[in-house]
Amino acid sequence: MGHHQRDFDRMPRPRIIKTMSVSSALSRVLSYIVRDPRDVVVSQYHYHRKLKKIEDDPRLKKFVTPLPCRRRRARTVLGDKTSQPGCTRARANARFLLLRYEDLLADTARELARWSHFCNFPQARSRLAQAVERSSADRMRKLEKEQPDRNTLYERSRKDLSLSAPRAGGWRSDLPAPQAARIEAAWDT
Repeated sequence: MGHHQRDFDRMPRPRIIKTMSVSSALSRVLSYIVRDPRDVVVSQYHYHRKLKKIEDDPRLKKFVTPLPCRRRRARTVLGDKTSQPGCTRARANARFLLLRYEDLLADTARELARWSHFCNFPQARSRLAQAVERSSADRMRKLEKEQPDRNTLYERSRKDLSLSAPRAGGWRSDLPAPQAARIEAAWDT
């Protein structure tokens, strides 16, 4: 048994595990957050620019073109795992909650309360409100400016670009129509 497995086994329950992978069929409680794949692409574009993973080309066309080449790969890369075989098996063996990113943005406190109730650790409204305030996009941008070197992920990132504001439907103004159509075709949206 590896060191990480021992650490994991010693963690108190309930355990909250964040992953970008399809969950194991052994999971007893699953909650998934899904987002419009067109918005995911725009968000990833800005994120990759900030981290200097792509050249600073203001056109999304160059970024989108290689993405959804194969439908299965596009679903895996962009986050819709609810229809994959592993997720289907996991859902059959677990309590399952699907959260939409757009709903989280519209009413974060309500969706957070829904999630905490689902996980059997309901919280007082004041604690939920505090969590919402502490993780707001405005606060994250403020901390990014005040403490640029405290987050190791952003150590070597571009300081002239700030985290973009989370928004639903932003792809409508940021994503060229041909690229939106490619994503829609790959995702059957």
